[in-house]
Amino acid sequence: MLLVGGVLVITIAGGVLLAILLDQPMWGQGIVRILAIASFFVMPTVGALVWKNMFMNPVNGLFAAAKALGLQPFDFFAQAPLASVIGMVAWQWLPFATLILLTALQSLDREQLEAAEMDGVGPVSTFFFITLPHLARAITVMVVIQTIFLLSVFAEILVTTNGGPGYATTNITYLVYA
Repeated sequence: MLLVGGVLVITIAGGVLLAILLDQPMWGQGIVRILAIASFFVMPTVGALVWKNMFMNPVNGLFAAAKALGLQPFDFFAQAPLASVIGMVAWQWLPFATLILLTALQSLDREQLEAAEMDGVGPVSTFFFITLPHLARAITVMVVIQTIFLLSVFAEILVTTNGGPGYATTNITYLVYA
């Protein structure tokens, strides 16, 4: 449940933020949107291997560059295994959340936003009283779909931690396998 909850919190918050950013008019908007959702098309096993060997490896990984700053290398899978798996899975599911929320955001009536702006409503109030309630149904759909799929996360756990250390990253799907 920690895995599912952690990924849902990250993907909802990050998805709303990315959807709002990608909804802004900008040069190369189509390319930026494609790049933002590209990680969703990476197979879970491949993504886990990339994160394990290229990013989170305490000796040769990208995050091991902290040694250049004088910091001690951090072994993600030994010291924070569940957080590492949550981060990997959230990275993979964040584009899905962004795509669903961006679609919902684009269906928001711009006249409501203009009326709120003309009435002197600030951006924070506009977000909490107009944008977020409009996104509520999309968030509900996203939570249901992601929960169904997140309860069966297996490849990331098998490739990176094998359910360990101990039972730190073991879920029901991994227990069925083991």
